[in-house]
Amino acid sequence: MSKKIIGLALIGASGLSGSGNPVPPPTPPATDVPATPPANATGITGEDAKAIAIAAFPAIIGADTAEVRFIDQPQSRRSWQVDDFSADLGMPGARNAQVWVDADTGEIYQFTIHAGKQGRPADPAITIEEACAIAERYVGNRSAGEPLELLVKRYNDEESPLAGKVAGTYFIRYGRLIRGVPSATDGLIVEVDAVTGEIRQFSIDRKTDEADCRVATEPSVSSAQAEEVLKKYLRETYGDLPGLTIHETTLRWAIPWAYPDYANGVPLVWEISFDDDHYRSLTCPHYTHADIDAHTGDVLSCYYRPDAT
Repeated sequence: MSKKIIGLALIGASGLSGSGNPVPPPTPPATDVPATPPANATGITGEDAKAIAIAAFPAIIGADTAEVRFIDQPQSRRSWQVDDFSADLGMPGARNAQVWVDADTGEIYQFTIHAGKQGRPADPAITIEEACAIAERYVGNRSAGEPLELLVKRYNDEESPLAGKVAGTYFIRYGRLIRGVPSATDGLIVEVDAVTGEIRQFSIDRKTDEADCRVATEPSVSSAQAEEVLKKYLRETYGDLPGLTIHETTLRWAIPWAYPDYANGVPLVWEISFDDDHYRSLTCPHYTHADIDAHTGDVLSCYYRPDAT
C-alpha cells in the first residue's frame, strides 16, 4: 500500500533500490580522481567540501582525519566525497561517515553513517511507524514543495561474526511523483537506526526532466495484460520457469537514459518484479524485473538471467 506525501522536495541525485522493489540497471562506472578537480571545474573546493561535512557531522568527521576526493560520474552529480574512517568500529558507539557534497552548489545530497555493532541490542528499540515519522520529519525539513510517494518501508537487521545478529535499520524509500506517477529512479532514501533513531543514510536522486514525461499518464495496457505479456515473453524466451511468481506490478516513468531511442521522451512502463525457483535458490535470493510499455505492450527490457548465481 502506498502513502502519498505532498509538499516534500527532492533536491539531488543518488542511487535508489529496495528489496522487493526492482533495482535499476547500473550506471556506468564512476571516475574517481584525487582531490583536485579538472581545470575547468567551478564551484566549491575540496577544502570547502570538507568544512561543510565537518559542520554537518562534527562528532564523527575531523579536520585531520577526513579524506577528500573528487568524483565525476555519468548520470550523477559532480561531487566531493568526504570520508572519515578513523573511528574503531569495534568499540561500542563508534561511528564512521561518508558524505557526498555537490561540487557546484555545496549541498550535501547523500551521506552514510557506519555504526559499530558491538554493544548493540539484538532487537529494535523503536517501531517502523516511529522510524517513518522520523524520516518524514527529516524529509519535511528539506522540502521545497514537490510531491513524493512512500514506496518501500522495511526493517533490515545487521550481523557480524563477533556480535552476531543485532538491531539494524529501517529502510524507507520515497518516489518522486511526476504528473502523479512515480519515477523509477527519482526519489529519496532514508535509513533510520532502529536503536537510536539516528538518520544513518540519506540520499536524493532527481535526474528525470518533467518535460520528457509527455505521454499520457493513463495506461493503454492494463497491469494484468502487462503481466500476461511478460509471462508469454519468458515462456517463449526461456521455456517454462518453475515457480514463476509475480510480486509487484507498478506504473512508473522509466529510467530516463535507459531507452534513448524512444520516440516520445521517457516511456511510461509497468515495472514488474518477479522471481522463480531458480532466483529463490540463489545464495542471496532476490527479485528481478521487466519493463513493459504501458501504451504499446512491448517488452522494453527484461533482466531475468537463467545463469544468475
